[in-house]
Amino acid sequence: MIAMNLDTLIRILLARKKVIIYITGGAFILAAAITIMLPKIYTASTDLLVDTKGQDLISGQNLPTRIMTGYLGTQADIILSHNVAEKVIDQLNLTQDPSLVRQLRLEDKNDEGRRLALFGYLGKNLSALPKRESSVLTISFKARNPELAARIANTFARAYIQTNLEMRIEPAKQMTQWFDQQLAQLRNALIEKQNSLSAYQEEHSILVSDDRLDIESAKLSELSSMLMAVQSERVNNKNRSDLIASSGRNAAPSLDNPQVQKLYNDLAQAESRLNELASNVGVNHPQYRQTQGEVDSIKQQLNKALDLINGNLRSSIELSQTRETQLKNELAAQKSRVLQLSRNRNELTLLKQEVDSAQSAYNTALSRTSQTHLESQIAQTDISVLDRAETPTSPTSPKLFLNLLLAIFVGLLFGTSAALCWELWDRRIRGLYDLEKAIGIAVLASIPMSHDAVQSKR
Repeated sequence: MIAMNLDTLIRILLARKKVIIYITGGAFILAAAITIMLPKIYTASTDLLVDTKGQDLISGQNLPTRIMTGYLGTQADIILSHNVAEKVIDQLNLTQDPSLVRQLRLEDKNDEGRRLALFGYLGKNLSALPKRESSVLTISFKARNPELAARIANTFARAYIQTNLEMRIEPAKQMTQWFDQQLAQLRNALIEKQNSLSAYQEEHSILVSDDRLDIESAKLSELSSMLMAVQSERVNNKNRSDLIASSGRNAAPSLDNPQVQKLYNDLAQAESRLNELASNVGVNHPQYRQTQGEVDSIKQQLNKALDLINGNLRSSIELSQTRETQLKNELAAQKSRVLQLSRNRNELTLLKQEVDSAQSAYNTALSRTSQTHLESQIAQTDISVLDRAETPTSPTSPKLFLNLLLAIFVGLLFGTSAALCWELWDRRIRGLYDLEKAIGIAVLASIPMSHDAVQSKR
């Protein structure tokens, strides 16, 4: 192993400088030759502005801000997709471009083979990168022909905008077709519900503003009140008739008949006078007999009046019973009618609710269909060209200056390595340090060599 210090290393490099110079010069010349021989590559770039926060053209509402990094990354992937590349190939007719056919050696391939080769060529030389902390997306393309590079970069921008628009309107078109089908079904369902409602109204003679249920309910209440009144009258007459039958003329005070009340009062007075005469003149006295005749006459009149009232009461009871039976029948029929009308109204309400529900569903679908139809007709996207690609005037590769600097660096590195390896193979004494290490004795003094000796030694 070579033992050396910095002075020895410098002496070795100076002694072997020709090797370093030759190797570095050779690397320099080789790099220059290769750079000159390599084809010149031109890069054209197009800048696109991607709006990450816009407004819905249909509803006018502000759209939520998209996550910029993820959204721009997705748009870059779309640009690099085969879908966009295929549009570029078709728009520029690259399968028939003579320069590309010669460059990619596509003369013997069919159209499908040329397309596959062009997909690889475009994907290899295309780049789409978002600029840091901005909504700008840069499309760059490298080609030997500067004009071709600019045309392809600009065409990729147009194809990407077209693809982005298609990706927005195609789902809307499909949704519009689906909504049209659903709208037709909902319209038929609405017509069916409306026809069912109309048929039901016609069948039951129900008008739009029909209030028959309220009228019939009021009539039912009236019949119920009349029945209660008739029943009350019948019971009252029955009680009075029973009272007359059981109590006879003693029931007269409880009757509210003026004639009966007068006869009863007259009878009481006559009986009072009769009792007074019986105690004063005796029962055989003419006045007593006359008063007895008046009492009997009044009793006969009272009995006739009570019989007449009792007969009227029995007749009233029979009429009340007949009227009560009639009212019960009418009340039952009216209840049945009111219940039927109530059922009809409930059924009508359900049918109206079904019609309203079908109408609401149809209106919602119609509104959504109109919106999706408008969305499918939109020819505007949130992407615009900020700067078009211009024909580059200078190549981006190969870079002569950078390659020459790299060649010098590599040449110096390999030249130094070669010099050290040569020194290891052909070891020489380069200074006092090497001499001391070689003989193991310290050097006390040295006589410097003259310039001529140094030149002759070299």
